[in-house]
Amino acid sequence: MTVAELRVLIVSPNPLARGGLTSLVEGMTGVKAVGAAGVAEAASLAGQLLPDAVLLDAGDGEPEDLDAVARLASAQPGLPIVALASDQGAVAQALTFGASALLPVGIDAETLAAALLASAKGLATISRRDLAILLPEEERIDPLVKAPTETLTPRELEVLQLMARGQTNRQIARRLQISEHTVKFHAGAVLGKLSARSRAEAVARAIGLGWILV
Repeated sequence: MTVAELRVLIVSPNPLARGGLTSLVEGMTGVKAVGAAGVAEAASLAGQLLPDAVLLDAGDGEPEDLDAVARLASAQPGLPIVALASDQGAVAQALTFGASALLPVGIDAETLAAALLASAKGLATISRRDLAILLPEEERIDPLVKAPTETLTPRELEVLQLMARGQTNRQIARRLQISEHTVKFHAGAVLGKLSARSRAEAVARAIGLGWILV
């Protein structure tokens, strides 16, 4: 029995970059490129091809570059998006906008393939170096010392996983077939149990505790 390859859509405003990323993906084991598009056409093509994940060129990682992530995530809710950028300073913003990962443009093919495969399983990929951006050193968690006294319920863990993918309360409600009010309740419980002030901080703390795979 053969395992189906992960179908990836390549998105970049630069035709040369699209070609380079397509060649990179085609050389990966278990992953194949099913199409390539500019940012403006990405949502439409994703709706036609129904890829398992998107590999998006986010340029310098500036807010206007990451806006492409937000637009695609809004047009195709739940579609895993792995973004590449030359500047890694906007990891939290990329996750909030809907990316499953924001990785450096020079990342090796093996690690990129792992990130794409993880994104298709609903997991966020954050390097340990970038974890410091999400959680200042004085607030990093030592799981043996600062682990929450309360663990998350199965439903709260589901909500946390979807939060890590940058989904909105409405998107999470649709995915789990519950009301937005219930999502807000669970999200509040997650932040409270993790002593987090934001979703990005909650995700970072959960990664530090091993509740979300890095």
